[in-house]
Amino acid sequence: MTTSWQEGLHRERVRLVDAQLAHGADTRAHAEIALEWRAVEYRGRADAHGHGAIDLRVCAEATLDALHKLLGGRMSFRLIGVKSVKAFDDSVAIVALGVVDPETGGDRRLIGTAPSTEGGIPQGVARAVLNATNRVLGNFLSTGE
Repeated sequence: MTTSWQEGLHRERVRLVDAQLAHGADTRAHAEIALEWRAVEYRGRADAHGHGAIDLRVCAEATLDALHKLLGGRMSFRLIGVKSVKAFDDSVAIVALGVVDPETGGDRRLIGTAPSTEGGIPQGVARAVLNATNRVLGNFLSTGE
């Protein structure tokens, strides 16, 4: 019988629950993203004036707002950029983030991607943010380091 080094380890991930993007009559884009960690929901919100690239930005910022609420100041991410590209007849959301090291004050870059064709822009961008942060968050939330 072979045993895996991972046997008995239960690894959880932050889960996307809901992703919404709405536009007001005043050209304001408003995003609301709900994330779940260990049966607790964290809602992030962001808004800005405009359409197009602004839609991508507010979705990424709302996702980061939810993550920051979950983390309670123990770790911080900053949005460097977000873009949607066409690849093989599908739209793909790409985000670049900086994660700030609280001990050194330095930061390193994280990149995440996710298809945005199925669930639309809000879900694609939120999943790209989670894709970028999963390894860092998985270890941090499980061990506190």
